[in-house]
Amino acid sequence: MDEQYSLKQWRNLRGYSQEELAREVGVSTRTISNYENDVENLGNASYRRVQKIVNVLNIKLDQIFLGDTSEKQK
Repeated sequence: MDEQYSLKQWRNLRGYSQEELAREVGVSTRTISNYENDVENLGNASYRRVQKIVNVLNIKLDQIFLGDTSEKQK
């Protein structure tokens, strides 16, 4: 099974700032912040937008953990 991390953890593991990820995905920094601070926001995002995020981070969609905690905290 692939490891699951929160969006913020993946972003940090891949060396992106919120600003850089936002620019690559084509959204505002505030949007990335909202996704990181409330997983419900990420869960409600369009599939196309989430797919852009996972493509930039070079991960699979099911590797973003959408629960309250993640397997590994960073």
